[in-house]
Amino acid sequence: MSNKLRRSISFLAISTAVLLSSCQKDEIELTNQESSVLNAKEWFENTKPNLEALKYTETIDWSNAIVLDNDGEQAIEVPLKLIDDASTNVVSDIEYKTFMRLLLIKNIDDTYKVFNIVYTTKDVSFNNSDKSFNILDIGSQFSGYITIQKSDNTIGYSGKYENSEFSGLHNYNPEKRLTDRLVCSYYVTVGNYTTCSNWVWYPDYTFGPGGPGTLPPGYMPGISGPLYPNGLPAFDPCFAAKNATSVAANASFISAKAAIIQAGADGKEHSITLGYPGPAGPYTQSAMRNGGTNDVSVNETLSGAFAAIHNHPNNTPLSAGDIYVAVTLNTKNAAFYTSIIVTGGETYAIVVNNLPAAKEFVKNNPPDLSPNYPPEFPDNIFDQILDIRTKLGESIEARTEAIATVLDANNAGITLMKQDSSGKFNRIKLQKTNNPDGTVSYIAVPC
Repeated sequence: MSNKLRRSISFLAISTAVLLSSCQKDEIELTNQESSVLNAKEWFENTKPNLEALKYTETIDWSNAIVLDNDGEQAIEVPLKLIDDASTNVVSDIEYKTFMRLLLIKNIDDTYKVFNIVYTTKDVSFNNSDKSFNILDIGSQFSGYITIQKSDNTIGYSGKYENSEFSGLHNYNPEKRLTDRLVCSYYVTVGNYTTCSNWVWYPDYTFGPGGPGTLPPGYMPGISGPLYPNGLPAFDPCFAAKNATSVAANASFISAKAAIIQAGADGKEHSITLGYPGPAGPYTQSAMRNGGTNDVSVNETLSGAFAAIHNHPNNTPLSAGDIYVAVTLNTKNAAFYTSIIVTGGETYAIVVNNLPAAKEFVKNNPPDLSPNYPPEFPDNIFDQILDIRTKLGESIEARTEAIATVLDANNAGITLMKQDSSGKFNRIKLQKTNNPDGTVSYIAVPC
Protein backbone atom coordinates (compact mmCIF):
# COMPACT_ATOMS: atom_id res chain seq x y z
CA MET A 1 0.00 0.00 0.00
CA SER A 2 1.49 3.32 -1.00
CA ASN A 3 1.96 6.29 1.31
CA LYS A 4 0.67 9.69 0.30
CA LEU A 5 3.30 12.23 -0.64
CA ARG A 6 3.08 15.94 0.02
CA ARG A 7 4.10 18.38 -2.64
CA SER A 8 6.67 20.96 -1.61
CA ILE A 9 5.75 24.55 -2.47
CA SER A 10 8.12 27.39 -3.27
CA PHE A 11 6.87 30.39 -1.29
CA LEU A 12 8.92 32.76 -3.44
CA ALA A 13 6.67 31.98 -6.39
CA ILE A 14 3.37 32.45 -4.54
CA SER A 15 1.71 35.79 -3.99
CA THR A 16 0.29 36.83 -0.63
CA ALA A 17 -3.26 36.52 -1.96
CA VAL A 18 -2.71 32.96 -3.10
CA LEU A 19 -1.07 32.06 0.19
CA LEU A 20 -4.05 33.35 2.15
CA SER A 21 -6.36 31.44 -0.14
CA SER A 22 -4.41 28.22 0.51
CA CYS A 23 -4.60 28.75 4.27
CA GLN A 24 -8.34 29.26 4.05
CA LYS A 25 -8.67 26.01 2.11
CA ASP A 26 -6.72 24.11 4.78
CA GLU A 27 -9.10 25.45 7.44
CA ILE A 28 -12.14 24.31 5.45
CA GLU A 29 -10.67 20.82 4.97
CA LEU A 30 -9.89 20.58 8.69
CA THR A 31 -13.45 21.64 9.52
CA ASN A 32 -14.84 18.97 7.18
CA GLN A 33 -12.67 16.32 8.85
CA GLU A 34 -13.82 17.37 12.30
CA SER A 35 -17.43 17.43 11.17
CA SER A 36 -17.15 13.87 9.80
CA VAL A 37 -15.76 12.64 13.12
CA LEU A 38 -18.41 14.47 15.16
CA ASN A 39 -21.22 13.04 13.03
CA ALA A 40 -19.86 9.51 13.41
CA LYS A 41 -19.41 9.97 17.16
CA GLU A 42 -22.94 11.30 17.60
CA TRP A 43 -24.43 8.40 15.62
CA PHE A 44 -22.33 5.88 17.53
CA GLU A 45 -23.30 7.22 20.95
CA ASN A 46 -26.98 7.35 20.06
CA THR A 47 -27.01 3.88 18.48
CA LYS A 48 -24.78 2.10 21.04
CA PRO A 49 -23.62 -0.87 18.88
CA ASN A 50 -23.13 -4.09 20.84
CA LEU A 51 -19.56 -4.90 19.83
CA GLU A 52 -17.95 -7.37 22.22
CA ALA A 53 -14.74 -5.33 22.28
CA LEU A 54 -16.55 -2.47 23.98
CA LYS A 55 -16.93 -4.57 27.14
CA TYR A 56 -13.16 -4.31 27.59
CA THR A 57 -12.81 -0.69 26.42
CA GLU A 58 -12.01 2.17 28.78
CA THR A 59 -11.85 4.98 26.21
CA ILE A 60 -12.81 5.54 22.58
CA ASP A 61 -10.13 7.97 21.43
CA TRP A 62 -12.19 10.22 19.14
CA SER A 63 -9.47 12.89 19.31
CA ASN A 64 -7.21 10.62 17.24
CA ALA A 65 -9.90 9.47 14.81
CA ILE A 66 -8.84 9.11 11.17
CA VAL A 67 -11.13 10.07 8.29
CA LEU A 68 -10.64 7.70 5.34
CA ASP A 69 -11.75 7.98 1.74
CA ASN A 70 -12.06 4.54 0.16
CA ASP A 71 -12.64 5.55 -3.47
CA GLY A 72 -15.52 7.85 -2.50
CA GLU A 73 -16.72 5.75 0.45
CA GLN A 74 -16.13 7.58 3.74
CA ALA A 75 -14.95 5.69 6.82
CA ILE A 76 -13.80 6.70 10.30
CA GLU A 77 -11.13 4.68 12.13
CA VAL A 78 -10.92 5.31 15.90
CA PRO A 79 -8.36 3.90 18.39
CA LEU A 80 -9.65 2.05 21.47
CA LYS A 81 -7.93 2.02 24.87
CA LEU A 82 -8.68 -1.14 26.84
CA ILE A 83 -9.24 -1.24 30.59
CA ASP A 84 -6.01 -1.55 32.57
CA ASP A 85 -6.25 -5.24 33.46
CA ALA A 86 -7.48 -6.39 30.05
CA SER A 87 -5.51 -7.63 27.06
CA THR A 88 -6.48 -9.38 23.86
CA ASN A 89 -4.86 -11.59 21.27
CA VAL A 90 -5.74 -13.54 18.15
CA VAL A 91 -2.94 -16.05 18.82
CA SER A 92 -1.76 -17.83 21.95
CA ASP A 93 1.81 -16.51 21.55
CA ILE A 94 2.10 -13.91 24.32
CA GLU A 95 4.89 -12.09 22.44
CA TYR A 96 2.21 -10.70 20.16
CA LYS A 97 0.35 -7.64 21.39
CA THR A 98 -3.03 -6.62 20.06
CA PHE A 99 -4.39 -3.13 19.42
CA MET A 100 -7.99 -2.30 18.61
CA ARG A 101 -9.76 0.35 16.58
CA LEU A 102 -13.34 0.96 15.59
CA LEU A 103 -14.14 1.22 11.89
CA LEU A 104 -17.33 3.08 10.96
CA ILE A 105 -18.23 3.03 7.25
CA LYS A 106 -20.78 5.64 6.25
CA ASN A 107 -23.94 4.60 4.41
CA ILE A 108 -25.78 6.83 1.95
CA ASP A 109 -28.52 7.44 4.57
CA ASP A 110 -25.95 8.83 7.07
CA THR A 111 -25.99 5.69 9.20
CA TYR A 112 -22.86 3.56 9.61
CA LYS A 113 -21.67 -0.02 9.37
CA VAL A 114 -19.55 -0.72 12.46
CA PHE A 115 -16.57 -3.07 12.78
CA ASN A 116 -13.75 -3.67 15.22
CA ILE A 117 -10.26 -3.84 13.69
CA VAL A 118 -7.73 -5.94 15.60
CA TYR A 119 -4.08 -5.24 14.77
CA THR A 120 -1.78 -7.90 16.24
CA THR A 121 2.01 -7.55 16.10
CA LYS A 122 5.30 -8.17 17.92
CA ASP A 123 6.47 -4.69 17.00
CA VAL A 124 7.01 -2.97 20.37
CA SER A 125 7.04 0.44 18.69
CA PHE A 126 3.51 0.08 17.27
CA ASN A 127 1.55 3.24 18.11
CA ASN A 128 -2.21 2.82 18.07
CA SER A 129 -2.64 6.60 17.90
CA ASP A 130 -0.55 6.94 14.75
CA LYS A 131 -2.85 8.52 12.17
CA SER A 132 -0.55 7.58 9.28
CA PHE A 133 -1.33 3.89 9.90
CA ASN A 134 -4.83 2.69 8.99
CA ILE A 135 -6.72 -0.10 7.25
CA LEU A 136 -6.21 1.56 3.84
CA ASP A 137 -2.53 2.25 4.39
CA ILE A 138 -0.61 -0.16 6.65
CA GLY A 139 2.73 1.13 5.43
CA SER A 140 5.50 -1.23 4.39
CA GLN A 141 6.71 -2.76 7.67
CA PHE A 142 3.66 -4.18 9.47
CA SER A 143 4.06 -7.86 10.38
CA GLY A 144 1.39 -9.73 12.29
CA TYR A 145 -2.35 -10.21 11.90
CA ILE A 146 -5.29 -8.04 10.92
CA THR A 147 -8.66 -9.31 12.13
CA ILE A 148 -12.06 -7.74 11.50
CA GLN A 149 -14.97 -8.30 13.90
CA LYS A 150 -18.39 -7.55 12.46
CA SER A 151 -21.28 -5.97 14.32
CA ASP A 152 -22.85 -9.38 15.03
CA ASN A 153 -19.63 -10.33 16.89
CA THR A 154 -18.48 -12.80 14.28
CA ILE A 155 -15.17 -12.50 12.43
CA GLY A 156 -15.43 -11.39 8.82
CA TYR A 157 -11.73 -11.50 8.03
CA SER A 158 -8.47 -12.58 9.64
CA GLY A 159 -5.23 -12.46 7.67
CA LYS A 160 -1.51 -12.70 8.32
CA TYR A 161 0.88 -10.06 6.97
CA GLU A 162 4.65 -9.94 6.55
CA ASN A 163 6.14 -6.50 5.89
CA SER A 164 2.62 -5.31 5.02
CA GLU A 165 2.17 -8.00 2.36
CA PHE A 166 -0.71 -10.47 2.73
CA SER A 167 0.74 -13.95 3.36
CA GLY A 168 -2.29 -16.11 4.12
CA LEU A 169 -5.50 -16.48 6.07
CA HIS A 170 -5.43 -16.92 9.83
CA ASN A 171 -6.72 -20.27 11.14
CA TYR A 172 -7.36 -21.51 7.62
CA ASN A 173 -6.96 -25.20 6.84
CA PRO A 174 -5.81 -25.42 3.17
CA GLU A 175 -6.31 -29.19 3.01
CA LYS A 176 -9.96 -29.03 4.01
CA ARG A 177 -10.46 -25.63 2.37
CA LEU A 178 -12.28 -24.26 5.38
CA THR A 179 -11.65 -22.28 8.52
CA ASP A 180 -10.26 -24.35 11.38
CA ARG A 181 -13.14 -23.99 13.84
CA LEU A 182 -11.46 -26.13 16.50
CA VAL A 183 -8.77 -23.53 17.11
CA CYS A 184 -9.50 -20.55 19.31
CA SER A 185 -9.44 -17.51 17.06
CA TYR A 186 -9.54 -14.84 19.76
CA TYR A 187 -8.34 -14.66 23.37
CA VAL A 188 -9.40 -12.19 26.05
CA THR A 189 -7.50 -11.79 29.31
CA VAL A 190 -8.87 -9.84 32.27
CA GLY A 191 -6.45 -9.84 35.20
CA ASN A 192 -5.06 -13.37 35.50
CA TYR A 193 -7.97 -15.06 33.77
CA THR A 194 -7.83 -15.92 30.05
CA THR A 195 -10.81 -17.14 28.04
CA CYS A 196 -11.32 -18.11 24.46
CA SER A 197 -13.82 -15.60 23.15
CA ASN A 198 -16.72 -16.69 20.97
CA TRP A 199 -15.33 -14.72 18.05
CA VAL A 200 -15.20 -17.73 15.75
CA TRP A 201 -14.45 -16.87 12.14
CA TYR A 202 -17.17 -17.77 9.62
CA PRO A 203 -16.11 -15.82 6.51
CA ASP A 204 -18.80 -14.62 4.10
CA TYR A 205 -16.73 -16.00 1.26
CA THR A 206 -13.01 -16.16 0.66
CA PHE A 207 -11.91 -16.42 -2.91
CA GLY A 208 -8.70 -15.10 -4.36
CA PRO A 209 -5.92 -15.77 -6.86
CA GLY A 210 -4.96 -18.96 -5.01
CA GLY A 211 -8.45 -20.42 -4.91
CA PRO A 212 -11.05 -20.72 -2.15
CA GLY A 213 -9.65 -19.59 1.16
CA THR A 214 -6.97 -17.28 -0.23
CA LEU A 215 -8.61 -13.91 0.19
CA PRO A 216 -7.17 -11.30 -2.15
CA PRO A 217 -5.03 -8.73 -0.31
CA GLY A 218 -7.10 -5.68 0.51
CA TYR A 219 -10.42 -7.39 -0.14
CA MET A 220 -12.55 -8.00 2.92
CA PRO A 221 -16.02 -9.31 2.00
CA GLY A 222 -18.85 -8.24 4.27
CA ILE A 223 -17.04 -5.02 5.12
CA SER A 224 -16.63 -2.58 2.29
CA GLY A 225 -15.58 -4.54 -0.76
CA PRO A 226 -12.22 -3.94 -2.35
CA LEU A 227 -9.92 -1.84 -0.19
CA TYR A 228 -7.69 -1.33 -3.21
CA PRO A 229 -9.60 1.17 -5.40
CA ASN A 230 -7.41 0.24 -8.38
CA GLY A 231 -7.83 -3.52 -7.97
CA LEU A 232 -5.74 -6.27 -6.45
CA PRO A 233 -1.97 -6.28 -6.55
CA ALA A 234 -0.67 -8.20 -9.57
CA PHE A 235 -0.42 -11.96 -9.07
CA ASP A 236 1.47 -14.73 -10.85
CA PRO A 237 -0.36 -16.07 -13.95
CA CYS A 238 0.94 -19.58 -13.23
CA PHE A 239 -0.56 -19.35 -9.76
CA ALA A 240 -3.83 -18.32 -11.38
CA ALA A 241 -3.65 -21.31 -13.75
CA LYS A 242 -3.53 -23.66 -10.74
CA ASN A 243 -6.54 -21.89 -9.31
CA ALA A 244 -8.47 -22.21 -12.58
CA THR A 245 -7.72 -25.94 -12.55
CA SER A 246 -9.12 -26.15 -9.02
CA VAL A 247 -12.25 -24.28 -10.09
CA ALA A 248 -12.74 -26.63 -13.05
CA ALA A 249 -12.79 -29.63 -10.71
CA ASN A 250 -15.75 -28.27 -8.72
CA ALA A 251 -19.08 -30.00 -9.33
CA SER A 252 -20.85 -26.68 -9.93
CA PHE A 253 -18.39 -25.70 -12.64
CA ILE A 254 -18.82 -29.07 -14.34
CA SER A 255 -22.62 -28.89 -14.26
CA ALA A 256 -22.71 -25.24 -15.40
CA LYS A 257 -20.39 -25.97 -18.31
CA ALA A 258 -22.50 -28.97 -19.36
CA ALA A 259 -25.70 -26.90 -19.18
CA ILE A 260 -24.20 -24.17 -21.37
CA ILE A 261 -22.96 -26.67 -23.95
CA GLN A 262 -26.41 -28.24 -24.11
CA ALA A 263 -28.17 -24.87 -24.40
CA GLY A 264 -25.71 -23.80 -27.12
CA ALA A 265 -27.31 -26.24 -29.53
CA ASP A 266 -29.73 -23.42 -30.39
CA GLY A 267 -26.87 -21.50 -32.03
CA LYS A 268 -26.85 -18.74 -29.42
CA GLU A 269 -24.62 -17.69 -26.54
CA HIS A 270 -25.52 -18.52 -22.94
CA SER A 271 -23.82 -17.62 -19.65
CA ILE A 272 -23.77 -18.73 -16.02
CA THR A 273 -21.98 -16.89 -13.21
CA LEU A 274 -20.31 -18.85 -10.40
CA GLY A 275 -20.14 -17.62 -6.82
CA TYR A 276 -18.30 -18.88 -3.80
CA PRO A 277 -20.86 -19.25 -0.97
CA GLY A 278 -18.70 -20.14 2.03
CA PRO A 279 -15.67 -22.03 3.28
CA ALA A 280 -16.77 -25.38 1.81
CA GLY A 281 -19.18 -26.94 -0.64
CA PRO A 282 -20.03 -26.46 -4.32
CA TYR A 283 -20.13 -23.03 -5.91
CA THR A 284 -23.41 -21.22 -6.29
CA GLN A 285 -24.75 -20.63 -9.80
CA SER A 286 -26.76 -17.81 -11.26
CA ALA A 287 -29.71 -18.57 -13.49
CA MET A 288 -28.59 -19.08 -17.09
CA ARG A 289 -28.76 -15.98 -19.26
CA ASN A 290 -29.60 -16.42 -22.93
CA GLY A 291 -28.13 -14.14 -25.58
CA GLY A 292 -27.81 -13.81 -29.32
CA THR A 293 -25.45 -15.35 -31.84
CA ASN A 294 -22.56 -13.07 -30.88
CA ASP A 295 -23.23 -11.82 -27.36
CA VAL A 296 -24.74 -12.57 -23.96
CA SER A 297 -25.02 -10.56 -20.75
CA VAL A 298 -23.26 -11.61 -17.54
CA ASN A 299 -24.88 -11.73 -14.09
CA GLU A 300 -22.68 -9.43 -11.99
CA THR A 301 -24.81 -9.38 -8.83
CA LEU A 302 -24.55 -13.02 -7.68
CA SER A 303 -23.23 -13.07 -4.12
CA GLY A 304 -19.57 -14.11 -4.08
CA ALA A 305 -19.30 -13.89 -7.88
CA PHE A 306 -15.81 -14.75 -9.13
CA ALA A 307 -16.18 -16.24 -12.62
CA ALA A 308 -18.54 -16.44 -15.57
CA ILE A 309 -18.84 -19.18 -18.19
CA HIS A 310 -20.25 -18.65 -21.68
CA ASN A 311 -20.15 -20.40 -25.06
CA HIS A 312 -19.31 -19.42 -28.64
CA PRO A 313 -21.88 -21.34 -30.72
CA ASN A 314 -20.08 -20.71 -34.01
CA ASN A 315 -16.85 -22.24 -32.72
CA THR A 316 -15.05 -18.91 -32.83
CA PRO A 317 -12.01 -18.12 -30.66
CA LEU A 318 -11.88 -15.66 -27.78
CA SER A 319 -12.95 -12.25 -29.00
CA ALA A 320 -11.90 -8.69 -28.31
CA GLY A 321 -15.29 -8.23 -26.65
CA ASP A 322 -14.49 -11.06 -24.23
CA ILE A 323 -11.24 -9.33 -23.26
CA TYR A 324 -12.82 -5.92 -22.68
CA VAL A 325 -15.75 -7.36 -20.72
CA ALA A 326 -13.36 -9.33 -18.48
CA VAL A 327 -11.58 -6.09 -17.55
CA THR A 328 -14.90 -4.34 -16.90
CA LEU A 329 -16.10 -7.13 -14.61
CA ASN A 330 -12.85 -7.09 -12.63
CA THR A 331 -12.95 -3.30 -12.36
CA LYS A 332 -16.38 -3.51 -10.73
CA ASN A 333 -15.53 -6.46 -8.46
CA ALA A 334 -11.97 -7.28 -7.35
CA ALA A 335 -12.82 -10.98 -6.95
CA PHE A 336 -14.39 -11.30 -10.42
CA TYR A 337 -11.24 -11.71 -12.50
CA THR A 338 -11.95 -14.94 -14.46
CA SER A 339 -14.01 -15.44 -17.62
CA ILE A 340 -14.34 -18.89 -19.19
CA ILE A 341 -15.27 -19.57 -22.82
CA VAL A 342 -16.40 -22.89 -24.26
CA THR A 343 -15.91 -23.11 -28.02
CA GLY A 344 -15.29 -25.79 -30.64
CA GLY A 345 -15.09 -28.52 -28.00
CA GLU A 346 -12.34 -26.62 -26.16
CA THR A 347 -12.36 -24.54 -22.98
CA TYR A 348 -10.39 -21.33 -22.49
CA ALA A 349 -10.03 -18.85 -19.64
CA ILE A 350 -9.30 -15.14 -19.47
CA VAL A 351 -7.69 -14.08 -16.19
CA VAL A 352 -7.05 -10.43 -15.29
CA ASN A 353 -3.93 -10.85 -13.15
CA ASN A 354 -2.87 -7.19 -13.10
CA LEU A 355 -5.90 -4.90 -13.14
CA PRO A 356 -4.06 -1.54 -13.20
CA ALA A 357 -2.10 -2.72 -16.25
CA ALA A 358 -5.30 -4.05 -17.86
CA LYS A 359 -7.11 -0.75 -17.32
CA GLU A 360 -4.16 1.10 -18.81
CA PHE A 361 -4.23 -1.21 -21.83
CA VAL A 362 -7.94 -0.52 -22.36
CA LYS A 363 -7.37 3.22 -21.94
CA ASN A 364 -4.59 3.22 -24.54
CA ASN A 365 -6.38 0.78 -26.86
CA PRO A 366 -10.13 1.40 -26.59
CA PRO A 367 -12.34 -0.99 -28.53
CA ASP A 368 -13.62 -0.15 -31.99
CA LEU A 369 -17.40 -0.05 -31.71
CA SER A 370 -19.76 -0.37 -34.66
CA PRO A 371 -23.56 -0.70 -34.63
CA ASN A 372 -24.78 -4.32 -34.76
CA TYR A 373 -21.24 -5.69 -34.38
CA PRO A 374 -19.38 -6.88 -31.29
CA PRO A 375 -16.41 -4.80 -30.05
CA GLU A 376 -13.15 -5.24 -31.94
CA PHE A 377 -9.53 -4.40 -31.15
CA PRO A 378 -8.30 -1.10 -32.61
CA ASP A 379 -6.27 -1.39 -35.81
CA ASN A 380 -2.83 -1.22 -34.15
CA ILE A 381 -3.62 -4.22 -31.91
CA PHE A 382 -5.61 -6.11 -34.53
CA ASP A 383 -2.76 -5.80 -37.05
CA GLN A 384 -0.26 -7.25 -34.54
CA ILE A 385 -2.59 -10.19 -33.93
CA LEU A 386 -3.15 -10.74 -37.64
CA ASP A 387 0.60 -10.76 -38.31
CA ILE A 388 1.14 -13.56 -35.79
CA ARG A 389 -1.86 -15.50 -37.06
CA THR A 390 -0.23 -15.70 -40.50
CA LYS A 391 2.60 -17.65 -38.84
CA LEU A 392 0.59 -19.78 -36.40
CA GLY A 393 -2.49 -20.64 -38.43
CA GLU A 394 -6.24 -20.14 -38.11
CA SER A 395 -7.26 -22.83 -35.62
CA ILE A 396 -9.04 -21.68 -32.44
CA GLU A 397 -5.93 -22.43 -30.40
CA ALA A 398 -3.58 -20.64 -32.84
CA ARG A 399 -5.75 -17.54 -32.97
CA THR A 400 -5.98 -17.50 -29.17
CA GLU A 401 -2.20 -17.85 -28.97
CA ALA A 402 -1.86 -14.84 -31.24
CA ILE A 403 -4.09 -12.74 -28.99
CA ALA A 404 -2.19 -13.89 -25.89
CA THR A 405 1.16 -13.01 -27.47
CA VAL A 406 0.05 -9.49 -28.37
CA LEU A 407 -1.46 -8.94 -24.92
CA ASP A 408 1.87 -9.96 -23.38
CA ALA A 409 3.81 -7.71 -25.74
CA ASN A 410 1.64 -4.78 -24.70
CA ASN A 411 1.87 -5.53 -20.96
CA ALA A 412 -1.91 -5.86 -20.78
CA GLY A 413 -2.02 -7.64 -17.41
CA ILE A 414 -4.28 -10.31 -18.92
CA THR A 415 -3.43 -14.01 -19.15
CA LEU A 416 -5.16 -16.50 -21.47
CA MET A 417 -5.37 -20.20 -20.63
CA LYS A 418 -6.51 -23.43 -22.22
CA GLN A 419 -7.87 -26.51 -20.46
CA ASP A 420 -6.29 -29.82 -21.48
CA SER A 421 -7.91 -33.25 -21.61
CA SER A 422 -7.08 -33.93 -17.95
CA GLY A 423 -8.95 -30.82 -16.79
CA LYS A 424 -5.82 -28.78 -16.13
CA PHE A 425 -5.66 -25.15 -17.26
CA ASN A 426 -2.34 -24.13 -18.81
CA ARG A 427 -1.14 -20.60 -19.34
CA ILE A 428 -0.81 -19.60 -23.01
CA LYS A 429 2.52 -17.87 -23.49
CA LEU A 430 4.72 -17.93 -26.60
CA GLN A 431 8.31 -16.83 -27.02
CA LYS A 432 9.28 -15.30 -30.34
CA THR A 433 12.49 -16.57 -31.94
CA ASN A 434 14.22 -15.03 -34.95
CA ASN A 435 15.76 -17.90 -36.89
CA PRO A 436 19.10 -17.66 -38.82
CA ASP A 437 17.28 -18.12 -42.13
CA GLY A 438 15.24 -14.99 -41.49
CA THR A 439 12.06 -16.75 -40.49
CA VAL A 440 10.25 -16.30 -37.19
CA SER A 441 8.97 -19.08 -34.94
CA TYR A 442 7.00 -19.13 -31.69
CA ILE A 443 7.70 -21.61 -28.89
CA ALA A 444 5.34 -22.31 -25.98
CA VAL A 445 6.67 -21.31 -22.56
CA PRO A 446 5.29 -23.61 -19.83
CA CYS A 447 4.86 -22.52 -16.22
